[in-house]
Amino acid sequence: MAVVGLLALAPALVACGGDTGVQAGDVVPARDDAQFAGTGNESMLALPIGRLEITLGKPTDRLSADDTRQIEALDAPDGGTFVPITWQYDASTFGRYAAFIDTPDSPVVDLVADGARYRIPPPDDSGKGSTSFYVVVAGPGKDPRLEVDFDGVTQSVDLTTGDRDAGAAEALYDLPSPKTKRTDCTGTIEYGRKLVGASSFTCATTRPVRLPYAGDSWAEDGQSWLALTVRTTLGRWNEVAKDLKSGGVYYATGVAGSFRLGDIEATKAYQDNEQTTCPSTTSGSCTTEFHVIFAVGDKVPKKLTVEQDYTLLLTSAWGTGTDGEQNLDLPVTTTTTLK
Repeated sequence: MAVVGLLALAPALVACGGDTGVQAGDVVPARDDAQFAGTGNESMLALPIGRLEITLGKPTDRLSADDTRQIEALDAPDGGTFVPITWQYDASTFGRYAAFIDTPDSPVVDLVADGARYRIPPPDDSGKGSTSFYVVVAGPGKDPRLEVDFDGVTQSVDLTTGDRDAGAAEALYDLPSPKTKRTDCTGTIEYGRKLVGASSFTCATTRPVRLPYAGDSWAEDGQSWLALTVRTTLGRWNEVAKDLKSGGVYYATGVAGSFRLGDIEATKAYQDNEQTTCPSTTSGSCTTEFHVIFAVGDKVPKKLTVEQDYTLLLTSAWGTGTDGEQNLDLPVTTTTTLK
């Protein structure tokens, strides 16, 4: 397949130089990025990364110099047709569950027309703006449809009627908007060391959501992924030496987390480095955020157990004893009921 024009549809593809001849399977960039938007037949496919909105323009066998980024008119091959398409990701859905997705996969797209199949470059993975182009097909462009595969699950949509077959991706069409409000999950706390003074550990979680695709895979039949974000904060930690003659103030410099839902261990837990400060340069506290994924069936356990293992560093000491340690390991476990 070749891409004709001055601007390719994907970074890996390049233009054909000064050759303006086209053949079936070529993709010709349109002059305007939104050239057919609002003027043709509209359809939509929901993918794990967002909803792809598609507009089918009127097929033609000849393009003027004003239709494309070429400097002259183009004729389709004998018996062939230019099938015009504009597509873009819906800005309100693109990347809304990106925190729970970690995959190198991108959509694999085929245009099917006249019973023939043409592989075309996928949409821009930035999710910004629209792209318009013409696909050169060998026939009159009858019954055009898109087939889009994402990580082994294929959907198809009729570009004329908008009818689609979502297959195993059907659950993507019923996803709710993400809930950003957090609820307290501090619950019952157990410390792996003796607590001196008041507790300075807190926990908060977003409302869980069921997803058909998370991490780098689709959920198995009869299951879904339960995803939520857990944020914990540990402030200063006071420690008294064994000889009781000295002690110190510690702050966390790192944390490792593990999570259980009832007896179900988390399948994936991604630490969000942008939302993690450990330690804070202003307060010294350690705040960390994990995006956590569980494989669940119809019945979901409500008991959430969060285990954090902190690395503590001595920042100040008092007394005359000699038992103060420079580094400590502090396990913290909290158990709560999800709402």
